[in-house]
Amino acid sequence: MTTESQTKASWLWATTVAIILLLMEFVLLSALIPADWSTRMRDQEVRWVSSQFGEETATAIFATAQHGYGTIFLRSGLVDASYDLLLPDAAAVEKTPELDTLASVPIWPWVKTRLDLIWFSIYLAIQRLVVLFAWWPFIGFALIGAVGDGLIRRRIRLAGFDYPSPLAHRLAVRVLLGLGFLIGFGLLLPLPVPPLAVPVLALIAAAALAVLLTQTQKRV
Repeated sequence: MTTESQTKASWLWATTVAIILLLMEFVLLSALIPADWSTRMRDQEVRWVSSQFGEETATAIFATAQHGYGTIFLRSGLVDASYDLLLPDAAAVEKTPELDTLASVPIWPWVKTRLDLIWFSIYLAIQRLVVLFAWWPFIGFALIGAVGDGLIRRRIRLAGFDYPSPLAHRLAVRVLLGLGFLIGFGLLLPLPVPPLAVPVLALIAAAALAVLLTQTQKRV
């Protein structure tokens, strides 16, 4: 019972830390990143995707990302609603002269720049997610191979009456959880992310999965 409570507490703590870090990353995006940095970051990722996938695949990736962003955020009105909520409305200012002083405060251009940057970061996260799925054949082969290798090694271990390593099993679990968090964190990372990071992470995940299956205890 104590072990189950510790496990639940550990999961709750890890989830809380992950949410806090993601919120801190979002605050970083909205307050600290220069506006021109987003343009340089986008151009760098476009060059990487085009060079590593080819022009035809890169065009399909960008089109898919734009369609997803448009469907979820533009057509639903979320983008326009955010600007209407946080920025002064020009028509309302014209009708109400008292609002002119408030609308002339120099903070509003800064707020608009931050909103532009936040929505651009969300679009870039969708584009990175599309790039991730573009590697699905490699990821699939890597994970299938890891499952097969792990199960075979586990059978060999059981046949030799070898004891599993709880330490290796626990480390493999933590590596997989860390990779999951790293992927979520990387989607909004305010730095250019090369597409080749995906197969590297897939190989690490495959190795951790193979160790996890090999060192899994036999259920009685």
